[in-house]
Amino acid sequence: MRLLARKGPTSDQLLLQRLQKGDGDAWNEFLHGVHGTRLYNHLRYRLPEPQDVEDVLNETMLAAVQALQNFDGTVKLSTFLFSLANRKIADFWRRRPATSELTDRVVSIPGMGPESIEFLEMLYRLKDEHRQVLLMRYHIGLGVDEIAHILGKTYRGAESLLSRARSELRDAMGAS
Repeated sequence: MRLLARKGPTSDQLLLQRLQKGDGDAWNEFLHGVHGTRLYNHLRYRLPEPQDVEDVLNETMLAAVQALQNFDGTVKLSTFLFSLANRKIADFWRRRPATSELTDRVVSIPGMGPESIEFLEMLYRLKDEHRQVLLMRYHIGLGVDEIAHILGKTYRGAESLLSRARSELRDAMGAS
């Protein structure tokens, strides 16, 4: 007779327990560790200016601090955090005036060659939903289940969206 090993709590569950108890080190880990870094990178691709990224990041973290006491841990912390962030991004765009002045600002990212810039331009020609799902999957590293939950889709719906996004990107790469 084989005994089944009982799984202990995941690192996310342990972090959540520490956060809910008010552990200062846990809050520092949450805000400035992997979750904060991944969130910052996500926001950077969804918002126009660095100051907007900082503002929405702060709003998201404040909402997380307020909501974590009632969070039951049924989804991953990253899913919870990205869901809050997407709501804050939507709020940002709703508050923003319908028109804005074009700027001559050139984005320069160290280490980016012409091919990288060309790829980013191609990426930004994709439908917003396709770009968003590709960035969540391949840049941030979220799983399909997390993406599905964040976007309010079924697992199969998220898989299908990801497949269409890859196809659109392949077509765009073949056309250039």
